[in-house]
Amino acid sequence: MTTQQPTSGGRSLSKSVAVGLVLGAAFLLSVLIYKELFMVFAATAAGFGAWELSTALRLKGWYVPRVPSVVGSVLIMPAAFYGGAQLQWLVALAIVAALILWRTVHLLWERREKPIQAIQHTLRDYAAAAFVVIYLPLMTSFTMLLLRRPDGASWVIAFVVTVALIDTAGYLVGRKFGKHKLAPGVSPKKTWEGLLASITAGSVSAVLFSIFALGLPWWLGVVFAAALLLAAVFGDLAESLIKRDLGVKDMSSILPGHGGVMDRLDSILPSALITYLFMQLVTAL
Repeated sequence: MTTQQPTSGGRSLSKSVAVGLVLGAAFLLSVLIYKELFMVFAATAAGFGAWELSTALRLKGWYVPRVPSVVGSVLIMPAAFYGGAQLQWLVALAIVAALILWRTVHLLWERREKPIQAIQHTLRDYAAAAFVVIYLPLMTSFTMLLLRRPDGASWVIAFVVTVALIDTAGYLVGRKFGKHKLAPGVSPKKTWEGLLASITAGSVSAVLFSIFALGLPWWLGVVFAAALLLAAVFGDLAESLIKRDLGVKDMSSILPGHGGVMDRLDSILPSALITYLFMQLVTAL
């Protein structure tokens, strides 16, 4: 088994802003012009993210087949968009099954380990495969369920822009004024000053989108803001913990100034699920 160590991406502010503007423009155009374009956009991001995460896990001996994980991550997007929640979950389970089968065949082909070691490593790899599917393509595919709605574009734009502002405000303020560490054991660069900026930017964004784009009362906007803030901070810290355990700074260097695709999806992944659940709640009210 060979491993490929993800390289560490830079953190040039000018590159980060330039790439961020390009990604933001591509996102908005795909959502507003033709919904299927955003499906392709999300599928591409999920595919790259699956490759990065599967590669990074190999650094610690967790073998997740990269090719089927990428293919599955791409296929679940049209499945969720056209088939809804039922097909979404069926495809997610099929991806896990395909990864398990692929790993089993790979193990039988090699036959290098002792039986007990082989069983231990295989069960561990099965768990890693399930984690990759749940953490990346399944979470991303909730944007497809949102987009199926007549007002789906508004929901997707509302949560993605809010999460982007949460991340950006926290990063810029924390970089310039941050002095008090938030969670030094997990992410040394996160500060309380950055968190306060994230709370302010996220709250204003979520409330404004709720009132003017989603047609919700302001107090539901506050609830939406709180939910997204918790999801975004959790996602950011969760990936920081994963990267710390794997011993990498960034998942890759494919996005100049940002690192890898996973480094940009960290806050969006749990936020997509939270937004879908919030939408279901307010629809039922």
